[in-house]
Amino acid sequence: MNNRVIIPVGLALLFNILLFSALPLLVQRGFNKSGLETIIPVNIIQLKRPSSPPPEKEKEELQEKKKLEEVIPKVKLKLQKRAIPQRPEIETPQLTFEINPRLTVGMAVTPPPKGPAVFSPKESYLQGEVDQMPIAVFKMEPIYPYRARRLRVFGEVKVKFLVDERGHVGRVKILSSRPAGIFDKSVLKALPSWKFSPGKVRGNAVSTWVVTTIEFKMGG
Repeated sequence: MNNRVIIPVGLALLFNILLFSALPLLVQRGFNKSGLETIIPVNIIQLKRPSSPPPEKEKEELQEKKKLEEVIPKVKLKLQKRAIPQRPEIETPQLTFEINPRLTVGMAVTPPPKGPAVFSPKESYLQGEVDQMPIAVFKMEPIYPYRARRLRVFGEVKVKFLVDERGHVGRVKILSSRPAGIFDKSVLKALPSWKFSPGKVRGNAVSTWVVTTIEFKMGG
């Protein structure tokens, strides 16, 4: 070996030998309490690197992982395409409208049927205005005047009167008589006792004017 290396090594060994030989003397003498108190404890922390797992352990873990993958079945989901029903094609007919230029007025619309109208009769009706004429149900013959009978006088009286809705006669008026003034009183006395079935309009009894001629004749 080189002398430069041997000399330091030798000095280090000599120092260590001297140090170990002096330790028993120091122990025998002992350390006082104050000396111990001046000792400052020093904690030495040694950091260790994490030891990497041995390659065999890594192999075992890989094998176990492969076994688990083989045991767990892989499920593959198949998505079936659902057929969407197609809408039927509907052919819409083409409508053609012909407009007649001659038509200038719209279509006639019939009015809705009206309800039953409330009948409000007039005060009196003429013979031509009623649906049903008054019909006599009772007549008392006028008295033939004694003088006219004795003289064998014939004649007639045209008269107008009102038959009300109850069939009673009123408002008698002489229109004409022949011969004049002979049979008028007999007619005026007899007519108020006559009874009629009243005239009707739409099924309702109404007051109706009646014009008639009463003849006076002698039999035989």
